[in-house]
Amino acid sequence: MNILLALRVPDYFTLLNAAFGLCALLAAGRYPDQNSALLAVIFIIFAAIADGLDGFLARKLGSSPIGANLDSLADLVSFGVAPAFLALNAFDSPNLWPAGIFYLLCGTLRLARFNLYSKGDQFFEGLPIPAAGIALSGSVLLGSQLLTLIFMLLLAILMISSVSYPKVRDRKSAAFLALASLVAGILVWLQKDIVYPSHLLIAIIIVYLISPVVISCLQKGK
Repeated sequence: MNILLALRVPDYFTLLNAAFGLCALLAAGRYPDQNSALLAVIFIIFAAIADGLDGFLARKLGSSPIGANLDSLADLVSFGVAPAFLALNAFDSPNLWPAGIFYLLCGTLRLARFNLYSKGDQFFEGLPIPAAGIALSGSVLLGSQLLTLIFMLLLAILMISSVSYPKVRDRKSAAFLALASLVAGILVWLQKDIVYPSHLLIAIIIVYLISPVVISCLQKGK
């Protein structure tokens, strides 16, 4: 099979996702340059936007035979390896290594399970790795090693859990999340206020983290 002929439009956004993931790794590797973490977070946000676009286009235009596997490979780079490397490199502490390895392994298991099993069109089983990657990278900007450690462990456990997380398929909701992430990335780039964009990123993810609880309460209320 000619791999290039097998590619469809959504796959090019998947490859862009992987490219942004590599850029995040290269930026994070520039430690102790104070801007390295900022650039890495920006590239991870761009990778998440590219990941959202490839999913949207795949639903509209159809996916290629390699689309699902290609997407998981790109996600592992951009939201598994890159955020973990960013966290470990930013704090330069061997004490974080076990948590970073645990996060990466759980992300890998999460993606492997996704390729084999599906909760359907409305829900994911376990926290999606793009959400985990954004949350972890955003926590690094707050400059607290303890907070980042807590986030790594919590996000890792949620990724391999059986908790059902809603898929954002509504156009308005997806557009809002993409816009909010883009605004946060621009604010980080401008370096006007590092705390605000990192808080914005984490706030978006926390809302998503507690969404299963909210949905459950609403269903019980009905």
